[in-house]
Amino acid sequence: MGSGASKDLTQVSSASQDEVKAALGALPAADLKKIKEALAALDAKPAHGAAHGPWKDETYCASSSEIHAPRYFSGGWDDFGEALKAAPGELLLRDIMTKEMYDKFKDEKTELGVTLDKCIKGGIDKARIGEKWNVGKVGILFGDAECVTKFKELMHPIIVARHGNPTLPHPPPNLDGSKLLDHTVIDESFVISTRVRTGRSISGFPLPPSISADQRKELEAITVKALGMLDGELKGDYYPLAGSTTYAPKPTGIDKATEEQLTKDHFLFQEPDEPMLLSWRMERDWPHARGIYHNTDKTALVWVNEEDHLRIISMQKGYNVRAVFDRFASLVNAVEGACKEVGRGLEISPEYGNILSCPSNCGTGLRASMMINIPLASSQPDFKKWCADRKLQARGSGGFASEAKDDGIRDVSNVDRMGKDEVTLVNEMIQGVADLVKWEKELQAAKAT
Repeated sequence: MGSGASKDLTQVSSASQDEVKAALGALPAADLKKIKEALAALDAKPAHGAAHGPWKDETYCASSSEIHAPRYFSGGWDDFGEALKAAPGELLLRDIMTKEMYDKFKDEKTELGVTLDKCIKGGIDKARIGEKWNVGKVGILFGDAECVTKFKELMHPIIVARHGNPTLPHPPPNLDGSKLLDHTVIDESFVISTRVRTGRSISGFPLPPSISADQRKELEAITVKALGMLDGELKGDYYPLAGSTTYAPKPTGIDKATEEQLTKDHFLFQEPDEPMLLSWRMERDWPHARGIYHNTDKTALVWVNEEDHLRIISMQKGYNVRAVFDRFASLVNAVEGACKEVGRGLEISPEYGNILSCPSNCGTGLRASMMINIPLASSQPDFKKWCADRKLQARGSGGFASEAKDDGIRDVSNVDRMGKDEVTLVNEMIQGVADLVKWEKELQAAKAT
């Protein structure tokens, strides 16, 4: 750099804000645009990793085009093996992965560049930090769809164990609402709301644990174009998160107050602070290229670039699961068709069904649930076993990993995702909720006498 340039920099550093603004204002529009783009790129480039409570990860992507897939464990199995095998609680990674498996795949990468270390990072974090770092019971997420086959010696037994030895290959989709059980056998006075959701992965992209900033932006653009083709009851608009700068029609995203209200109303996901999202670094480049599409009534929603590429949701107050499922089916078919219209397929395995970030959600990816008020049944000592015997799960009203409060409200859903089609899984939920409400009534009657 010459002495003239050095003098110019000195002048700039000593200039007042007004002088800098005046100088910028005098620049041609094209030059000013380049400066703004360069500053935005610098602002978007991460300078460090992330930390939260007892956890930290110092890795980061050096550029917006780089995927996140480090070789975390330079010392190999010795870096974590002892901690993994001593990990308390439920953890499939501990139970299934051997040193021999790890050594076989530790230096391998998928075509998109994902490493085995990336896939197992959350499970190792849990082993090292303890059960309080709740990344779930599996300990693995996929960095891309190829991980399922590239590391199959590990991934197949993980998938099969997580889904309770399901019948494979996974059956074809079944979105025929006429095959559902009659939901009117349920006493509606116990039901607050009904919801059906699934996930979808768009082919050609790493999954959210590994996707680069540029790829995430590209995926957002493809998705929003596809969603813009929806009409009728599904017609709506896309709302990027507050502060996102990647969607031109809303260049700074929605306002913070709107975002907070959508989150409070359980329509929108919130900034990642859960161990699972953090361990696999799904907070990277937040909040850019993330958002929600919803119809006018907010009964059909699509989350973009959260835990999965797409999270497709149909929901409404009350117990009319047939209406919710029919809308869900229309939304799934429309989204899949629209993605194909713009030249993109979906990541569907002939053996395992839909491939999503978490092995738990592969298969149908479907979770059908009813929020119900069952204070007596939920307080019974055998409540969890009762639900498990009927292939149900009962969460607190806060969602995954939330503590069940003593308000008696439970979000009751199917447990299985794989080896059964969508109609079968929704019917398991309907029958289970009907039996649960019947049990609650019996307990009410016994208490009254």
